[in-house]
Amino acid sequence: MICSISIFAVLAFLLCIAFVPLVIRFCKTYSLYDFVNSRKIHSGNIPRLGSVAIVLSFLIAVLLCLFKEQNLSVKNSVPLIVAGSLIFLFGIIDDIKNLRAIFKLLIQLVACASVVLGGYRFRQIFGFVLPKYAGMALTFCWILGIVNAYNLIDGMDGLCGTLSLTALVAAGLLLRGAFWEGTAICFVLAASIAGFLVYNLPVPNAKIFLGDGGSQFLGFMIATIPLYSTSARLEYNKFFMMLVLVSFPMMDTIAAIWRRLRDHRPIMSPDKYHLHHKLLNIGFNKVQALFIVALIQILLCAVVVFASYQRQKIATSILVCAYIFMICLFSAIHYVNKAVTRRILNRDRELRK
Repeated sequence: MICSISIFAVLAFLLCIAFVPLVIRFCKTYSLYDFVNSRKIHSGNIPRLGSVAIVLSFLIAVLLCLFKEQNLSVKNSVPLIVAGSLIFLFGIIDDIKNLRAIFKLLIQLVACASVVLGGYRFRQIFGFVLPKYAGMALTFCWILGIVNAYNLIDGMDGLCGTLSLTALVAAGLLLRGAFWEGTAICFVLAASIAGFLVYNLPVPNAKIFLGDGGSQFLGFMIATIPLYSTSARLEYNKFFMMLVLVSFPMMDTIAAIWRRLRDHRPIMSPDKYHLHHKLLNIGFNKVQALFIVALIQILLCAVVVFASYQRQKIATSILVCAYIFMICLFSAIHYVNKAVTRRILNRDRELRK
């Protein structure tokens, strides 16, 4: 089965590589750029509809895979793909027309509700069986939070794509044998992202950006794919496994919300204090910052996959340690960034005297 899925993953990769130049040409023709402003860290106006190439190549390859492979059920995958496509379509409209925040939230709520009301939810945490409505509420908040977390983390060349690719590969390995349709979706989507990253990595600069449609789509798919598996092997720690896999965007979002509430600013207001901004301020360049995040993310993914093969209590301990490590890492980056900022301000004061 893995060999068959790999063929369609390669197809998705090649299709995305072929589609991206066409999308770039289309964006340049109609001036669909991510324009430079005081909050952006890129220079020049960059095309921002890279998600179109990802989603088109993904849909072509994954639908061919699901229809061709007799052991895979299209029926099991349709709700996920349809809801994800809804998020993507309105995200693209937002990239072009700049929709109001309340309308974007409404679309996200509809997509989240379609999954939860379809019967897909977290059913237990650490062996504690969740009441039906508690599980539905947790799942609803989970999907909504992750969609917006991936949207917020998409602020540096290659960052959202790299975090998404690694999380999807890990999720595909977790679902292997328990939910083959999920494995196919994960690997094919990861391959599409890999094709996009050929043009999005900061070497030296990205040629195209993901856009809100892409980051929200990827967040939605990562948040929902594991919900479709009811494997007893995964169910005990599934929620915490996913917490570790998405810990970078999730912690960055929690920090952003806290920062804005503390400063009495709207939660959706933009700023330049996200994880990637802090790494750049500390002194890393974009390539170095991306390498650091990617390396840690790969280690986290490896830990999660390793934990999935351990006894339940041992796996829980491993995952808790991984999450504590991430909390310590974010705290360290925060305080180092504060120290660097203070030193820069003091130096500027000295120069003005």
